[in-house]
Amino acid sequence: MQFDLATLQKFAWPLLVGFICLNFLDVYTTTLAFNFGPLFHEENPLAAALFDQRFQGYLIALLFKYLPMIPLFYIVFVQDKGGKHAMQVRMLKLAAVVALAGADVLLFYVVGINNLQAILKVV
Repeated sequence: MQFDLATLQKFAWPLLVGFICLNFLDVYTTTLAFNFGPLFHEENPLAAALFDQRFQGYLIALLFKYLPMIPLFYIVFVQDKGGKHAMQVRMLKLAAVVALAGADVLLFYVVGINNLQAILKVV
């Protein structure tokens, strides 16, 4: 099976947009859940430890949340204009598509099942 760059790009772009949207939705629902005070409990032990540090911890958690977008953004938009590295670019794009598909499924589960369900129970 051969993957050409146009096909991989066609899949990578929407997956990246979904990843970014789901990340922002996750942060939004988590921030919204903080308004419930003691009823909210963060399940992620690393994030819970950072959130205990108040505002500085929240900023560090945001940094950890959005930092993976930088290399993924680069990989999705990298081009091989000279045609010298077509195989390497194809491999990068395929890895990005697989990683983004997995991340989108995971984030959809986290946002859709955990966060929204917890917020709807409280409201």
